[in-house]
Parts: sequence; structure tokens; C-alpha cells
Amino acid sequence: MPALDPALIDAYVYTFPFYEMARTRYLSVQANVPGGQTRINILGHRKALSDHTARAVTTPNNDTLYSSAWLDLSTGPLELTIPRIAKRYWSVHFMDASTSTAALVGSRNAGEGDMKLWIASTDDTTVAPAGVREVRLPSRDAWMLIRIVVDSPEDISNVQALQAGLSLRVLNGPSQPSSPILPKPALGSPVDGANYLAVVNDMLQRNPKAGAFKPLPSAWQPFGFGLQATAEQGAALTAALPDLNMAVRAGGGLSSGARDVQGWSYPNPAVGTFGTDYGLRAGVALAGLGALPPEEAIYLSTTTDKSSQALDGQQRYRLRVPSSGIPTHAFWSLSMYQIEPDGRMFFTDNPIKRYTVGDRTPGLVKGADGSLDITLQRDEPTDPQQKANWLPTPAGKFRLMLRAYLPSVALAAGQVNLPTIEKLK
Repeated sequence: MPALDPALIDAYVYTFPFYEMARTRYLSVQANVPGGQTRINILGHRKALSDHTARAVTTPNNDTLYSSAWLDLSTGPLELTIPRIAKRYWSVHFMDASTSTAALVGSRNAGEGDMKLWIASTDDTTVAPAGVREVRLPSRDAWMLIRIVVDSPEDISNVQALQAGLSLRVLNGPSQPSSPILPKPALGSPVDGANYLAVVNDMLQRNPKAGAFKPLPSAWQPFGFGLQATAEQGAALTAALPDLNMAVRAGGGLSSGARDVQGWSYPNPAVGTFGTDYGLRAGVALAGLGALPPEEAIYLSTTTDKSSQALDGQQRYRLRVPSSGIPTHAFWSLSMYQIEPDGRMFFTDNPIKRYTVGDRTPGLVKGADGSLDITLQRDEPTDPQQKANWLPTPAGKFRLMLRAYLPSVALAAGQVNLPTIEKLK
């Protein structure tokens, strides 16, 4: 295949996050609904922690229960009621149609909650009532993702009770506005050029102010972007999609623009907000959709051991958390991901159903000096301490992600001792 036109690559990188939002929305609220009705402006709850079967969103966490709603603000404001959420991390994360963070309310800036959020478009002239916290979003379509931390398996019922206290209310207008054009097929990377163009052009028309919007360059029009695409343009894009998807994967996802600190990839500070870094936005949409901005959480990742060799489930490793720990104002966790061919990452099935370890994991055994040795291997260890501290690996290549919620200033700056990973014989 001849080299791709740079204008086509730019157009695809810019529009890919819009497609990914449409795809994720479809999987979340429409794929299994009889008649294909999109359940918009309706709050749903995930009542179990994510495991290896969670495939709607890449790099899921195993720390929080999620409540979620796909919003359409075209018919007016919404009201979210939040109960008091005492002595635990929580957040309400609003992403616009481009996947960029548009607003964030939680324990960092709202304490223990017990409040009402009044959610409206920036174009809505309605005045918010007294006694509510106003949230203005720049796009008609948005994703509201609520995280509440679970401290232990026994704590799940407590968080479920908090979820039951959340409510989302449509203040006026129909609860189910007109549906967007649907992505197909909805699993994996785009393969149908005509459908891709139909979806992203629809999303751009519905959300002209999402993200750091720019007028679509005229150089993109011959490829069908911003217009009613022709059958020929759709077929041409179908042929180019394998290379275009590879271009997005090559962007590095959460690692794009990152810096290396003690063998860990420290994320670009623009993660979650993005600005005009469209390459970063596309990469995170592929490999870390829903990532919080760094003031809320940082995501450190690695695919190599301390000798710079690729992490592989055919080997055994020891990850040592120093006695100083991971300094946060909320919590930290270490997640194990298998890497899919298209670059997305998911938990891997294992006999003990453990996908993460962290400062809330029961039964971990620390060393005499206070350090914590985590055993990384595919097969169950025979040593009792290694078994207690075992985080199972997939059979092949894998990535580790260290999440730190409400990180300390020193941790956010990379000025603390980080875990080391040593291959064992």
C-alpha cells in the first residue's frame, strides 16, 4: 500500500476519539437493549469490581465501583444528587464528546459530598437554581463516570448503598433525545470506512465545541471528513484503516509524551485534558479511555524489568515496593494487564481472581524492613509468603500500571523511590 497522505493521518487522529466515545457509548447502553433504544440520561451502576470479563473500556480498574451515564444536554439541564460519601475516595468525572475532561467534582474539591450538581450545556441560557453546584459542559454529548473506592470485598455492599443514593433527573424535555449514528461493528478498531465517516461526521456536527475544537481543514474534505461522504471515500478509508489504526497505536497511548523515572513511564501532564495535543488524545482514547487528569490520579506504567527486558508471563519476577510506600492522599494500586493485538489492555483470567494489589489488599505480607515484595508469575508459587503476595501474570507480554489517586506533590513530580522489578531465576 502506498504511503498515507499526512492530511488523512491528521484527520483520523483528530476524529478517532469521537468515534471511540460513540463506540463505547454503544457498548455501554445500547448493544444489549431490545430494539436498539439508546438509554441516554439514565444513571446505571456497576455493582461488582471489574474483572477479566470487563471489555467495554480499555485498562479498567479493580479499585472502584462505577456509576455511569451517557448524557445528551440538547433538551436542557440535568440534576445529579450525591449523598454524603464519608472517609473514602470518590469522584464525578465529566468527559466531553472528544474524550477530554470537561469537569471533575469529588473528594479532592468537594469533601464528603451531600450535594446536587446542576449539569447544563455552555450554550444553555437557563440560570442554575440556588443551592446547587453548577457544571457547564461544552458538548451536547458527554460521559459522566462516577468512581467510589472499595476498601475490601466486605466493603462492596457499603459502596452499593452509596450508589443507591445517587440519582440523575432530567429537569425538562424528553429523557431520550434523538439517537446518534451507530458504530459498526462495535468491537475492536474501526474496519468500515463508510461507517467511520458517518459516525464521526455526525459526532462533530452534534458537538461543534467539544475539546480544543478547530475548524476542519479543507485538506480533509477529499477524504470525506466534515461532509456527506461518498461511497468511494468510504471504500478508500476502509482500505487505509489498518495503517491508520497502526498510526494511532504508534502514538503510545498513556505513554505518549511521557518521561522515564526509575524505569516507570510518567504520563504527559496533558493526559485527561489534552488541549491541542490530538495525538495524545487519540492514543489515550485507544489505550486509556476515561483517564483522570494528574491532579486527580497519575498512571505510571512499565513493560520492562529493571534490566530493560520486556515483561513476559513465561518468566518470574519480584516487584519490590520500598518501605517508604507510595505516598498518596487517597490510595494506590498495581494492576496487571494483558496487551491485545489492537493495543487495548484488559485484565487476564487467573485462578485466584486477583487483578490488582495495593494498599487495601488484605493478607499481603511485608518484609522486616517494611518493604513489600509482590510475586509476578503465571503459576501459583509454592512459598507461603510469595503465594500471599502473588499477582498472576498472563501467558505472554504484559504491562503493569501503578495508579496513585490524589498523589502527593513529591510522587507527582517523580521525587520518591518507586517499585523495582527484578527477574527471578
